[in-house]
Amino acid sequence: MNPEVLYYPKEAILEAVEKFETPFFLYSEKRIRDNCRRFRGAFVEAGFKDFWPLYAVKANSNPDVLRVMIDEGFEMDASSRSEAWIAQKLGVGGMYTANYTTADTLAYARDCGFVLNLDDVSNIPMLKAIGVPEFVSFRINPGMGDAVYDSCILAGPDAKYGIPFEKVADAYAEAAKLGVKRFGIHMMTGSNVPIEEEKYFSEIMGRLLDTVHEVKLKTGIEIEILNMGGGFGVPYEPDKVSLDLEKVALGLRQVMDQKCSTLGLKEPQLMAEPGRYIMADAGWLVSKVTVIKNSYKKFVGIDAASNDMPRPSIYGAYHHISILSDGAAEIFSVVGDICENNDQFAKDRMLPRCAVGDTVLIHNCGAHAYSMGHNYNGKLRHAEYMLDLEGRLIKIRDEETIEGLYRGTNV
Repeated sequence: MNPEVLYYPKEAILEAVEKFETPFFLYSEKRIRDNCRRFRGAFVEAGFKDFWPLYAVKANSNPDVLRVMIDEGFEMDASSRSEAWIAQKLGVGGMYTANYTTADTLAYARDCGFVLNLDDVSNIPMLKAIGVPEFVSFRINPGMGDAVYDSCILAGPDAKYGIPFEKVADAYAEAAKLGVKRFGIHMMTGSNVPIEEEKYFSEIMGRLLDTVHEVKLKTGIEIEILNMGGGFGVPYEPDKVSLDLEKVALGLRQVMDQKCSTLGLKEPQLMAEPGRYIMADAGWLVSKVTVIKNSYKKFVGIDAASNDMPRPSIYGAYHHISILSDGAAEIFSVVGDICENNDQFAKDRMLPRCAVGDTVLIHNCGAHAYSMGHNYNGKLRHAEYMLDLEGRLIKIRDEETIEGLYRGTNV
């Protein structure tokens, strides 16, 4: 069984449930820092001495979380105005990856200090309207992608992202005619790429470098920054192994060396933008049992619901669950109280028998949990806490209130 999936800070959680109303999110500062250092260190040790790590803000945008990333040397991967805004407030830039955007939004991101990463050739005329920047990157669609869930495949014929690789050279030439002087290239082909597909990242690197070579042949443009995206898979199930990130980085180093040598390329600076890899296993959704129902099968209702962490309801995603109970194992489903039948965190799972009031932990809730939350059914999103390096429990976001939910309406 994978200890990275099973781990939780038991003593801190026991203290927190005594102090705070459930449900709430708890994040471990130490785990966030450890993940940042391992990620960056793997690439630096593999020989990418000027490696440029970004954190995907969409995974978890809490400012106190972002401050930890910044302290560990990460800049930001932003894809919305609010993500660019919070990064600027915290004094950091990075790359802004446009997606069916407007000229006004591109100007805003540029003014916040971000490198613009354009998703389509239709964005190029916008550069003239906002003032042509010196540096621009393009997101390409290589015609292939991979992910655990089909909806998380971000490249290929059905994906809405990126410039088809057949049109990429024309995009760079058009931008150069406008006056852009320096260029990057970006590819993001899948979110949470299956852990066993370690070779997939080397394939992505190879595709990107082939495209860099093609652009140089057709336009004379030398691409300076290569952003290989994110998608670094994490295990959600205890019987799954963790990604061998050091092996991935060494594989990328080999591809970079081989391609640059055979294609006559100057090595571009490598950039990557993990989100899930940094935050997923650094957070837990902490709740309590509220109802036990014996129907056609057994249901255990908890005070958290799919508005808190929607991944199981959206993707059918598996999240490991720990119940702080000494009961014998039995099969039941763990559900919330939203009026949708997909509001189920676990279906027919073998878990310890529990009673009303027992504490229930949902693992891997540091990424794409609170940030994907919603207010359907009038549900409120809940507080976030950080377990800091001194072992203190610090509130980093207040819980929502009903009054706040209706602020701005004619109540």
